[in-house]
Amino acid sequence: MDAPTFTTSPAGPEPPAVDAFLTAVDRAMNSNTLLLSAECDVPVTAENEQDVLHAFLRSTAFEHLLCAADARRNWHNLAEPSDLPLLREGHLAILTPLTHAGLRTRLRWMLTEAPSPYGRHSSPADADRSVSAFTRALLGPNGPRWSCAAVTPDFLRSTGYRTDEVPRHPAYFDGGPSDTATLIHRGHTLHLLLTNGSP
Repeated sequence: MDAPTFTTSPAGPEPPAVDAFLTAVDRAMNSNTLLLSAECDVPVTAENEQDVLHAFLRSTAFEHLLCAADARRNWHNLAEPSDLPLLREGHLAILTPLTHAGLRTRLRWMLTEAPSPYGRHSSPADADRSVSAFTRALLGPNGPRWSCAAVTPDFLRSTGYRTDEVPRHPAYFDGGPSDTATLIHRGHTLHLLLTNGSP
């Protein structure tokens, strides 16, 4: 079987509810939060999602989307040219399934419980509103029909904030508990949400 291929839409502004959630996570976790979205040429299922994810991470689409999201959100941490590939050698990027309720809990955690270096957690009520608006805007009315999984955040290099690792550009994760990756997929569509909260 050939490896799956991925296509992306032209870069544009995020829907307001999506942008508001990403910004709220940035504030709460002191994160450079990024959302990557792509279409796969084969349907993504529970049986092939690990292979599809690994193919996506190795694809030019992933590199393009990561750099475009970094620029769109005005971080520009990945803009500097590098001789190194984005993908970290020897990564596993293991998936752990989440229910839809588990996804919402994970998103709410980002806003209310994750390490917040500057004490900027959202209130529980604001977090619930933000998570509901985000999932509705991203997943539509059939949110519970999407499949979700936590991903081991080991596939991008560390900035060295919380590790002894010498940073080698390009780097994204910080080596702490606020490093997260979340895969959400249905049919041919997949989303990958990334956080890297740091002190």
